[in-house]
Amino acid sequence: MHLLIPHAGGPDPSCLHALSHLQLPQLGQLLARWTATEAWQAEEDGLYPPAELALAAACGQAEPTLAAWAAQQAALAWARVTPVHLAVGSDGVDMAPPHALELQDADWQDLATVPAQLWPADEGWTRQPHPEGGWLIGHATALDGLRAASLDRVAGGPIEPWLPQARVLKRWQNEAQMLLHALPLNARREPEGKLPINSVWISDIGRSDSATPALRINSSLSRPWQEGDLAAWCEAWRRIDADTLPALLAAAACGESASLTLAGPRWARRFEPRPLGLLQRLRLSFSTPPATPVLESL
Repeated sequence: MHLLIPHAGGPDPSCLHALSHLQLPQLGQLLARWTATEAWQAEEDGLYPPAELALAAACGQAEPTLAAWAAQQAALAWARVTPVHLAVGSDGVDMAPPHALELQDADWQDLATVPAQLWPADEGWTRQPHPEGGWLIGHATALDGLRAASLDRVAGGPIEPWLPQARVLKRWQNEAQMLLHALPLNARREPEGKLPINSVWISDIGRSDSATPALRINSSLSRPWQEGDLAAWCEAWRRIDADTLPALLAAAACGESASLTLAGPRWARRFEPRPLGLLQRLRLSFSTPPATPVLESL
């Protein structure tokens, strides 16, 4: 069992405050008995978060190609297109987390006209729904050489540091904004108090011959982290500690292959079981070190 937990912690002051009150006995037990075997660091201006770098390493790749893994068609290069809301404020432009749009099935039917016009089949494009919302677009040549920031880097924060450099990506984004502005969909959403869908984010560009990484990903911390709801984030951590980590510890105790990767905004660290000496086992039988220092370091 190989488990990856994105948004597991970080050095942000509000996160540090939340961690100071968070008790995670199963995680503490695991980290005391296991050892860090690999680590992946994301530069401050890096396009990919550490969790995605860890996924790429699991596939033997230097960079993640999440769209290609989701599409599972190696003949094409792929990208993910996600409808988003951009809010213009006095300090710049922020992107609301995509789940804040509360899109329904009827909304997706209306939105589908946008990728159909921008990336038509008669120009060699292939389109399919993305399992987490939005679309996957594939092409034999048009996406090669393009790079873009992960949606995870941008959602819930300012977009300026992450705007695409490639002219064609900027053009597609501008054209999508014009098409979205003309859709009746936003006029219907406004009386309901829902955010208008006024742009798209194009990300996860690349090719891959490898299979989807053989990891189980627990993303239950991601939404409260992006929303800045640290009370909900702590509660999600308690559920992981109580419901998920015991199975991982049990698998390791039975001699099965097991590892845990914890990812934050700067680092992803992988932990695996290690043999313990008698003295170490005795010490751990009396007390378990807290898990918070590891989570703070992410």
